[in-house]
Amino acid sequence: MISEVKLKNSGLKGIPIGQAGVGVPNRGSWRTFKPIIDYGKCIKCHLCWLHCPDSAYSIDNKGYPRDNLYLCKGCGVCSKVCPVKCIKMEKDPHRENRKL
Repeated sequence: MISEVKLKNSGLKGIPIGQAGVGVPNRGSWRTFKPIIDYGKCIKCHLCWLHCPDSAYSIDNKGYPRDNLYLCKGCGVCSKVCPVKCIKMEKDPHRENRKL
């Protein structure tokens, strides 16, 4: 958990980017669904990157979105905003193999 004392306005503008391991818990331990991207259908619109509430997407050097499953909580917003439906939400097998 991030202490309120450490939260401050640093004057940065733009979309915040989460960093794996920096104040962010590994969501793969409890995520039920994960995004699967069909890059053959992707039109590089970057709507998944723009709308992801967890900043779990980055854009690679070819312009394709890449998901970071460490940050992704499996909410499915990316699949809902994709205009060509190249992102499908699938059951995360990691979740099924986890002992409760």
